[in-house]
Amino acid sequence: MKVAFPTMDGESISAHFGRSKGFLVLETQGSVVQRREVRENAQAAHDTIRNHDHAEPGACHGHAQGGASHGHDHGAFARLLHDCQVVVVRGMGTGAVQAIQRAGIRVCRVEEGCMPEEAVNRLASDSLIDQQGGTCGCGGHAH
Repeated sequence: MKVAFPTMDGESISAHFGRSKGFLVLETQGSVVQRREVRENAQAAHDTIRNHDHAEPGACHGHAQGGASHGHDHGAFARLLHDCQVVVVRGMGTGAVQAIQRAGIRVCRVEEGCMPEEAVNRLASDSLIDQQGGTCGCGGHAH
């Protein structure tokens, strides 16, 4: 199974799916990680340039209060992660959740501090909670 995680550093789970620099994809057999890969999030690079004054990790750039549109191509996330069965997030907006779920990919949420390997163990023991709707992992606003 392939499990994707938004990441800023290739090691930990980012607070906000769409603003991550990339996606850590772990290929697993049960709870054993067999292969690691990082896929670049080209949209984050574009957003960082456009929102250079708010480019710190975990920030919710470009989101207007009330959840207005912010310019992501949510379908691009689904295309980038098309071969993954699960995406594990700390926070993810409604549009991204819907696009990923429409692509047949399960979306699960974990709390701050959970590392990808721990999330894989929880997934293998069926103790991850499915994400319902959108929420931002940075706590700045609701989606």
